[in-house]
Amino acid sequence: MYTPSRWTHRLGIIDLGSNSARLIVVQYTPGESFKVTYEYSRRVRLAEGMASSGDRLDPAAVARAVETLAMFRDFCAAHGLRRVIPVATAATRDAADRAAFLRQVRAATGLRLRVLSGEEEAYFGALGVINGLGLSAGLVMDVGGGSAQISRVRGGRFQRGQTTPLGAVRLTEAYLPGEKVGAAEFKRLSRAVDETLARLEWMTLEAGGRFVGLGGTLRTLARIDRDERDYPLRLLNGYELELERLEALIERLRALPVKDRARRIPGLPSDRADVILAGAVVVAAALRRTGVDRMVVSDQGLREGLFYETFLGAGRAPVLRDLRRFSVLNLGRVYGYQTAHADQVAQLAVALFDQLEPRHGYGPREREYLWAAAQLNDIGSAVNYQDHHKHSAYLILSAGLPGYSHREIALIALLCVYHRKGKADLRAYQAVLGKGDEARVRRLGALLRLAEALDSSRTQDVAGVRVDARRDPIRLAVQARARHDVRWEAGEAQRNADLFEEAFDCRLEVRVV
Repeated sequence: MYTPSRWTHRLGIIDLGSNSARLIVVQYTPGESFKVTYEYSRRVRLAEGMASSGDRLDPAAVARAVETLAMFRDFCAAHGLRRVIPVATAATRDAADRAAFLRQVRAATGLRLRVLSGEEEAYFGALGVINGLGLSAGLVMDVGGGSAQISRVRGGRFQRGQTTPLGAVRLTEAYLPGEKVGAAEFKRLSRAVDETLARLEWMTLEAGGRFVGLGGTLRTLARIDRDERDYPLRLLNGYELELERLEALIERLRALPVKDRARRIPGLPSDRADVILAGAVVVAAALRRTGVDRMVVSDQGLREGLFYETFLGAGRAPVLRDLRRFSVLNLGRVYGYQTAHADQVAQLAVALFDQLEPRHGYGPREREYLWAAAQLNDIGSAVNYQDHHKHSAYLILSAGLPGYSHREIALIALLCVYHRKGKADLRAYQAVLGKGDEARVRRLGALLRLAEALDSSRTQDVAGVRVDARRDPIRLAVQARARHDVRWEAGEAQRNADLFEEAFDCRLEVRVV
């Protein structure tokens, strides 16, 4: 059984960028839960031709932008969205004829675009990353079409940001305008990028900091790399793009004419084939400049940052206090989990974990994975109760859990498979799992299966458990709430003891006290 969430608000966010225009629609209950229910992107190339026209917008680009914005307006109206936040970034900000363009948009669509400053663009992008990856310290780079924003995050807060003219469309027009890339052209581009980044003296990484990238360029580069590696997860958020592999991709792109790139490089859209090389050069140069060997990819940025400001309300920093906990509970709410049952299973699972610590030797992280799996192990019922443990794992692997690493997401999903009679096949996830994870999943999965059995009636009649782990067999005493009979639950736990006995190499006796 499940009950879909009932959100109280809906919001549309329109982002008119230099390369693309995007619309997202979010349903949410302020401060509690949300779900992105629609996302659409259309290439408008608003920055096209600005490098050679004295920063004036090309009439054809303006027409594409206005047409797309009108389509977004009509969509929002058709779906009854009462609030829409429309913003514009670098191309509009830098246009010599910006005022005339804004008037044209207003007259044609009724939308009053808010033109973000470079620092505002950097701030909202960083805000999306802080709430989407749990970034506490590091640098954030957003490579767009007309500019690239660099931000510094300290203490989980945006500290400073700066815009640079290192947009993929802008650089392509200025340095790589032809079908083929010559050595001299590439050298000029690389030098210009390096010189621009060198002027950012504050662009350094502190110990323990991460370098995070976002935007269409980063997502495209990550998809290409992910598919070539046959990576086991489809998630982009949290994916690590290694400098060595990026440099190899740059060499392949250099060697190919623009017309052949999309055909020869799987995952590269044809409408990004001309600008992807310049964007990749910026990312690689930034990594070399900071001395790190990889960039963490975020699939949340400007639009999500704008949303969080609304979602978390005015008068406080728009940052989730406990991202990992929020991510688990938000996913449960999205799929209408049974809160009372999930909380009961989680409580029993961590009680078993704590009392069996001398046997398994695990710590706070494993305890958290077990709690998360206990909260989410039934969300697959939203798909179909039959095999819902497998559906739960699939939903977790598909939606992700912001704040958790890919390894941790895989572990939590695999634990959900164990909560019924199934056993998880870890072979497909070896690229993200680590040493000892097979035993970790088996033992934590055994505890989850017992906890689920102890509330198999969905009545929360079990008040608690006591474990005597000093001998074989281990004895599990089940305590009932006042005037309740828990013989059914104890019997179910005994019937589901086989995985526990295998994982802990001892017998288990369950009794009611």
